[in-house]
Amino acid sequence: MTEAKIFKHRSSLAKKMAVPGGKAVDDALQAAEAALETHRDAAMHTLDVTLIRLDACCAARERDQVYVQAAAMLDMAGFFETGPLHPAVFSLCEISDPAGDHVWDWPSVEVHLRALRMILLDECRTTQSSQVLLDGLASVRQRCRLIVQSGGGSVSPNLAGR
Repeated sequence: MTEAKIFKHRSSLAKKMAVPGGKAVDDALQAAEAALETHRDAAMHTLDVTLIRLDACCAARERDQVYVQAAAMLDMAGFFETGPLHPAVFSLCEISDPAGDHVWDWPSVEVHLRALRMILLDECRTTQSSQVLLDGLASVRQRCRLIVQSGGGSVSPNLAGR
């Protein structure tokens, strides 16, 4: 019977890890966060511009673009500590997702945009007011979901508002 031979191979990563020196994980994370923070002002400007685009989509009743712009805003809000902004934008994405389980409702979208504007004006700080806003958005989201679950007339979640 043939005996199996076992070969031990050291990857290039293992060799690099064995070399003394380098940075501690905490130091590397702090350096990365500091480097990312240098882009915060530009990112906040991008969030403001995206909110203006969302307002324009709402005014023109361009339903398909609301989710696209909201998803772009969500991506940008996820890079930095934005307190209540990220969950508020996520909520907008939920109610505007074309494949979602919510009825389309322009007033609900507009309420979300007003809340986003207030959060941005408050510099994305977590406050009592921002918690009230997030609680209100959760209620709006739930209402949109309940309309669908209760049969909400002839409104289909994927066809309403088209």
